[in-house]
Amino acid sequence: MRSILDTVLTRREAFRIGGVSLGAYWFLPLVEPLKVRAASTVNPRGTARFCIFVMLDGGQSHVDAWDLKEGKWTPQDFDVREVKPGVKWPMGLYPKLAKQLDHVTLMRSVEAWDSVHGRAQYYIQAAHALNPALQKEIPPVGSIVALEYAARRRRSDTLPPYVAMNVTESQAGLLTSGFLPAAYSPFHIDTSVSLSSYKIEDGARKEFERRWELLKRFDARLRTDSSAAAKAYRDYNDHYEGAFRLVMDPRTTKLFEIAPEDHTRYGSTITGDAAIIARNLVEADAGTHFIFLQQNGWDHHKDIYSQKNHYKHSWELDSALANLIEDLAARRRPDGRTLLDETLVLCMGEFGRTPGDLTTGLMGRDHYQYAFTALTAGGGVKGGQLVGKTDETGSKVVDSGWGVKRSIFMEDIAATVYSAMGIDWTKTIQATPSGREFYYIEPFATQQMIASREISVLFG
Repeated sequence: MRSILDTVLTRREAFRIGGVSLGAYWFLPLVEPLKVRAASTVNPRGTARFCIFVMLDGGQSHVDAWDLKEGKWTPQDFDVREVKPGVKWPMGLYPKLAKQLDHVTLMRSVEAWDSVHGRAQYYIQAAHALNPALQKEIPPVGSIVALEYAARRRRSDTLPPYVAMNVTESQAGLLTSGFLPAAYSPFHIDTSVSLSSYKIEDGARKEFERRWELLKRFDARLRTDSSAAAKAYRDYNDHYEGAFRLVMDPRTTKLFEIAPEDHTRYGSTITGDAAIIARNLVEADAGTHFIFLQQNGWDHHKDIYSQKNHYKHSWELDSALANLIEDLAARRRPDGRTLLDETLVLCMGEFGRTPGDLTTGLMGRDHYQYAFTALTAGGGVKGGQLVGKTDETGSKVVDSGWGVKRSIFMEDIAATVYSAMGIDWTKTIQATPSGREFYYIEPFATQQMIASREISVLFG
């Protein structure tokens, strides 16, 4: 029997029971902008100040990685070993990450609501279903973190609150701040191109500042226009102001300098370089609190075991992620806390891949939403755990592992991010362009109404 604490109502049941009241609710009049309220009393943990979300664009094959299921299809050079009880590990793919497992918890009971890239990738960023009517209105999780941390910004915080890197191949694209001000949009960095534009030589700094002041005098009227018609300009201006503060901050040069030895150690890849910058942003503690780092290329429908596919992407991720966790764990603040202590690291794709035999002819794996694995570390998470279990083929979740009688979905992961970062995940914003109240965690998922909660078992 379904517990009311686990799954409250299916969408159909909700409309059957409360159609009249729900219909009236959606047409409540708008109130003043960004009127935020909490729906219930919760106690966010506040164990983290930063979040690094590593997105595996295309969907990593869970059965060939962190929930490995051996079969006649398994290549011998995966070098599968039982590195700890219940953990079979492909040492041939993730040798460096194996050394960080005491810091890491693997959630093997994750499901996705969708198996289409665009919609599933949107869900990962927003923790809300893709609704074409509201698509441009819904802000992503990173923008909510930026909104909540705005009141905590210090005069010395010049860096953008939300930074994204290498979101260049996502079918969903990089979500902007939705109905929130553009100041909460992600500042995007592409590490495949030169990072020299993020630093200004000392001799050119005064000339750059003079030109900036001249530009502001030309368009001063637009900068102070509070009308709705001028919102688009104000949004652009927010980006320009943020970019100006970024390049004028003398700390920026160091943030975007990648030492040759770090470049090599992190794998000599654009993903490794992005991980180095993520580490630098956390260490600088200069205003950036949410980092969305994407590794492209995991959509292996054909020849998954080709060296250029699963092997290549696994090796690149292994170097980048393992060294990121190692460095965060080794570097300390003046009070003795490590950077990993205050940084929640998450790594996952938008769904898994079909388990069992490879697809006939193509020798790959297709999209699979019913089971996959997410990795997490730091930010108060107790390392060395396994949360959840799939069956012998990795086809379905047989044990959710978190005291709730259903799998883990993106809503639960987002609630956990908010809780770790000291944010009340039950909050709503009543004033939106559509008039529909925005929930930080949407109670109406695509298939059922769910109770929003953190994954408390992660914290021990």
